[in-house]
Amino acid sequence: MSRAEDTGIRTGVLGLDPRTHLATFLAVGVAAMLVTGLLETALLQAIAAAYLAANGRPKLAVKACVSFAAVCGLSFLPLSGLYGVLFVSILHMVPPFTVGCALFTLSPSAIMCALDRWHVPQGVLVGICMMFRFVSILSFEGRSIVRGIRMRGIFPRAIDAARRPVLAYECVYTPLVMRSLRLSSELAASAELRGIEIGEGRTSVYHVGFSARDAACTLLVIASAAVVYALGVVL
Repeated sequence: MSRAEDTGIRTGVLGLDPRTHLATFLAVGVAAMLVTGLLETALLQAIAAAYLAANGRPKLAVKACVSFAAVCGLSFLPLSGLYGVLFVSILHMVPPFTVGCALFTLSPSAIMCALDRWHVPQGVLVGICMMFRFVSILSFEGRSIVRGIRMRGIFPRAIDAARRPVLAYECVYTPLVMRSLRLSSELAASAELRGIEIGEGRTSVYHVGFSARDAACTLLVIASAAVVYALGVVL
């Protein structure tokens, strides 16, 4: 038996443990809360995007950077009340969210196995896997619903949906809820068949375990976040 078979199938480009992604998420999240300057926040976003791209999601990293730039531009608008505070708060949330997207490179089986070793409650494990399943499929379901609406000639042009927003909301929301209910039933049946209620400790065919690569990536991200924070203190 080869070494890869002994340790399990590695997921993602770097083959990191799910708990490594959680550690980097916490490191970037804490740094994002501590820094106040735009330069430091932008540097954190660059670190988060590089981490996500290194884990096999370069396109998603670019989209996250575009979203960061868009929110940054909105935060400079002369908005009154809490709108300016809202955009600044979202701006600080983008870097940890970008790092957290690295979890989507992993299999839910590996995530559940890793969290089970930390004795995370069963209800939390089920909720996390349901979230991963729905997040990955909701965009596809939404596009299918929009294509179906356009094929029926309800809103042949985008401007038609803007003219009748209430009808557009009903046409999208109702079938999305019905599809979500159907998916939840299918997921519940699948979870039962896969032994979701097993109490003997979970196993996975995917790699779950720390290695030198995990330690190096975690230390690199923590050190980078610390440097960005120190830069903000100096400036």
